[in-house]
Parts: sequence; C-alpha cells; structure tokens
Amino acid sequence: MKMVILAGGQKSTISNEPVGVPKPMIPIGERPLLWHIMKHASIHGINDFIICGGYKVETIKEYFLDYYIYQADIKVNTEKNTVEILSQDKEHWNISVIDTGIETKPTERVKRVLGIIDDDFILSYGDCISDIPLEKVMEYHKKEKKDMTIVVARPTGRKVPLSFFADKEKWDSINEAWTSAGTFAISKDAFEKVSKVGDIEEVLSELSVSFYRHGGFFSTIETLRDKVAAEEKWKQGNAPWMECV
Repeated sequence: MKMVILAGGQKSTISNEPVGVPKPMIPIGERPLLWHIMKHASIHGINDFIICGGYKVETIKEYFLDYYIYQADIKVNTEKNTVEILSQDKEHWNISVIDTGIETKPTERVKRVLGIIDDDFILSYGDCISDIPLEKVMEYHKKEKKDMTIVVARPTGRKVPLSFFADKEKWDSINEAWTSAGTFAISKDAFEKVSKVGDIEEVLSELSVSFYRHGGFFSTIETLRDKVAAEEKWKQGNAPWMECV
C-alpha cells in the first residue's frame, strides 16, 4: 500500500521559521513535519511514499538524499576524505519525490502521480498529524467499495465543518461537527475520471464517497500555536501520532 503526500504548497507562514521553508519541512522537535507524517504511516504498515512537491521541492529532495548522514553517527577522516557510518537510524522506506509544480492544485498533483500507483492508496495533506489507524481505513474503504473514503474528525483550529463543501444530501450521515482530517483512501481507477481542479474535498460530486469516523487525535499545523503544542507532546514523549491504535 502506498501513501501519497501533498507537500507542494507555498512557504510556511508560521512565525520564527526560516524564510523559504515549505510547510511540510518545518521542524517538530528535531524532525520535519513530513517525517512525522511518514513515521506514523510506517507504524501502520506503510513504507512506500510518493511525495508531491512544488515550492522548494529541492529542500525535500536534499533532506532524503542526505537522510542516512543526518540520522547516523559518522567518523570522518579529513586526510583521506572518507566517511564511515558508525550507527544508523534506519527507516525501511521507498520514497519518490515528484515535482508536481508550484501553482498546481491538489487534485492535479494526485493525477500527475497516478502513473506510478498500482492500486488503492492513502492520500494525506502535508500539514496534518493524527493517530488515525491507516490500515483500518483502507480495510474499511475496500469493504465499502466506494471511490473514496474520507477520514473525518472533530474540527480543530481553523478547520471548517465538512458539510460546507458539498450538497446537503452528501452529508446526511455525517454530523456537522465533523470535518475532513486531511486523510483519504482512494481508488486509483476512480480518481482518474475526476475532472474538477481544486482541493480533494471539492471533487466529491464526481465520486462515490464513504466516511471513516476517527474519534482520536487530529491536528493541522497551521499556526505557531499548533507547532508549539505538537512539539510539547513530542518532547514529553506522548506524541499520539507515534502510537499504534
């Protein structure tokens, strides 16, 4: 099972971050937000990732090109110009970083990588962290046999209740106090027929949809306050997104 991560938005506007840092690369503790999303996925059995980059995509590429150096203890011989890896924090990940353009909308980004996807896949925005059980989401998606399964959670921060995104009959079974958690299970063949351009939630009229209600932790990292709150959980060793539920 693959995860597609939308990491192509504009630079982070969170205060105190270096100019030009893409939002998925802002640090939560000592690791980028993108790493936290991927680590959560790997806990739930996903190790194949397609990262849809755009703004400063080279920053993401450089991070993973040098990943083994940054995560390892090394011994450098300056006379011989050699580097020896002493210990390494390994992740068993296969990562494709694709430049899907700077101004490209989320639906367009997904369409640009469908050619390297073989089956149903998980899609995530690059600014959301949660303890969503991704393997259970995919099981539910296959059971429901819909084009797309949207994970919904209780609204946090500036998130808008999902019922505002489509016609009312689409949401008869969903309480208005639920919102998209930025995570989806998608059937590849179904998404190929999507013609609308925009956010993922804006193409629902073209797809059959089911909903997976997640009652656990969910947060978007949109403000400095969101970032600080996530860092506190990480530093205290109780980051919910690192748990297998």
